[in-house]
Amino acid sequence: MLPRKALVIGIILIIAVLVASVCLLHVPSERYTPMCKAIPLATTSDDEKYPIWSPDGNKIFFKSDDCICVCNPDGSQRENLTEFKGSFVFSPDMKRVFYKKTIYNEGKVTYQAYVMDIDGKNQKKIAELALEEKYVNDEGYIGNTNALMYTMYSWSPDRTKIFFTKLEETGYTWVWRQEEGKWARYKAGTEPSVPVEEFLGAEQRLIAKEHEETAWIWDLQDNELRFIGHLSNGIVHFLHRGEVVWGPDGKYVALPGVELSEDGATEQIFVINVETGESKRLTSFIGSNTWPIWSPDGKKIMYVRVPPKYWYMPFIFNDDEGGDIRVVDIDGSSEKQLTDIPMNWEDGYWSPDGSKIAYLSWEEWGEKNEVWVMNADGSDKKLLVKGERVESLDWSPDGSKIAFVTGKVSEGKLDRDIYVVDVLK
Repeated sequence: MLPRKALVIGIILIIAVLVASVCLLHVPSERYTPMCKAIPLATTSDDEKYPIWSPDGNKIFFKSDDCICVCNPDGSQRENLTEFKGSFVFSPDMKRVFYKKTIYNEGKVTYQAYVMDIDGKNQKKIAELALEEKYVNDEGYIGNTNALMYTMYSWSPDRTKIFFTKLEETGYTWVWRQEEGKWARYKAGTEPSVPVEEFLGAEQRLIAKEHEETAWIWDLQDNELRFIGHLSNGIVHFLHRGEVVWGPDGKYVALPGVELSEDGATEQIFVINVETGESKRLTSFIGSNTWPIWSPDGKKIMYVRVPPKYWYMPFIFNDDEGGDIRVVDIDGSSEKQLTDIPMNWEDGYWSPDGSKIAYLSWEEWGEKNEVWVMNADGSDKKLLVKGERVESLDWSPDGSKIAFVTGKVSEGKLDRDIYVVDVLK
């Protein structure tokens, strides 16, 4: 998702208005307008982002430049805890920080997992895993890229495991068959003539090299990389770390994968049971299905569906058409569309009890940017914030407030701020 930012400037304008829902309005700023009372949490010249509420809702942790900070939900009693560069996750009790390192050296890739106290003390290496630096290559084929054979992704909820994927060539390819109007699978080296299509001013051969993608778990307690099961047969592709998500009970992982079929290379959502290795594809839309997010009870997955930009590479989404939020049960049933705003992108966040969804809605190349709240079935949509560049948000544990991040680029530097807004009842 593109960075989104807003800056509150002005004074409170008190207006008595009788409406169905009564909110405390602020004078509109040049960046955004909160429809309900918004509290500036962190609005210094530093880059402030990644707000996370404490389990009891009494504190909000966040990053300010390279510092981990904490403050009250009203912005008071701000404390700088420790300097830390890079990404990390908190322990469930918010008392420790877990992070990873990847080191490349002499044909080896070494993965390291660390933990430290929230104040930066008692840093400890949990485990270390060294793998041969091998790559898979799709150059000259659909996708036209290469990547490491193994890729490290996300921590389990209890921070004892890390999810990996592995890509290996299967020895098969897929070729577009114009006369049949579909893609066909061949043993590599036995393909008929390969058609071409113009792509970004060059010729794209309509042939895809098939790779099997499998799931692996790095068990940090035993310090071993363990095979879990098959995910899909597709092309070499990259995922954002946030797209690979563990279920709340730590039993399942959901992630997108680019799968090859008669429809071409499409991006689908998969779920795999990390205990049994059983996997299932949840989606079938010929395009891009991405950014899965688990419901708090672990029974549903919310995701974004985006139409394809190129018929011969449907996994590449169309920036101009935007993406809508959908939900589906983890067995693949009861799929439902929740948003439908032409030309807009949406990105959703479950409330802690799963009864509501807050979502960002923005135009890819425009200035419209909004935060909405709706019921989990898509009904009763209400606008919370309207303006520019709202980037991300996080619900308070009781579901009464939302912390959101706004951003802009100033003098070549990304500057983000954090606000807290009451949720409309």
